[in-house]
Amino acid sequence: MITQKLYKNGNSVAMTIPKEYLKQLDLRDGSLVFIEKEGEELVVVPKRKVAVGNVTPSFAKMVDEFVRDHEDVLRELAKR
Repeated sequence: MITQKLYKNGNSVAMTIPKEYLKQLDLRDGSLVFIEKEGEELVVVPKRKVAVGNVTPSFAKMVDEFVRDHEDVLRELAKR
């Protein structure tokens, strides 16, 4: 986990994202992200990971986990 300091940027407050995270997630200046509050945490999800309409990042994460956990079953169903 990396600690980042928030700073004033015009009328907003901003933070930087470490270069290695940007590279791993294929993000750059101008990339769009979703920011969602989950309890006492903020979750930042690249917008490209959401495939359909107004799906929330937490739902997209849940679907990704389901697909990963049940990939073999889903492949078999796709063959039918």
